[in-house]
Amino acid sequence: MALTAKAYEGLFADQQTSVRLSRLAEGAIHPGRVVTQGSGDNKIIQGGTGTILGISLADRTLSPDKDGVYASGDTACYVSHPAIIWCVAAEAVSAGQPAAYDTATGVLNLIGTPIPNAIFDSSGAAGELVKLRLQ
Repeated sequence: MALTAKAYEGLFADQQTSVRLSRLAEGAIHPGRVVTQGSGDNKIIQGGTGTILGISLADRTLSPDKDGVYASGDTACYVSHPAIIWCVAAEAVSAGQPAAYDTATGVLNLIGTPIPNAIFDSSGAAGELVKLRLQ
């Protein structure tokens, strides 16, 4: 019997009340990535330089052939704040450090575009799951 992973990108790491929203994906959106305002009122993109809206959520109801990735035109879910969510950091991070992201990929890091009111809530090596706190 296969075991389900204890945590994965885009999964909540706590049970606090948070703001969860959805918009239409413009292009592919992976879970646990920064999403920003898309070209229209009801659209989002992965990464980007527009207004940061939040972090994309994992959706286990997506068809298995999508591999957990929202396709362009899908209704993509994301969380704004407050929340603690599992993400993968591109580099080693320490709890308490301010979070940033790569505008091309939406992946978290320390040196990219700062995410306002966001810190790493756990430490991890490059490529590991870490908790991101959105305040």
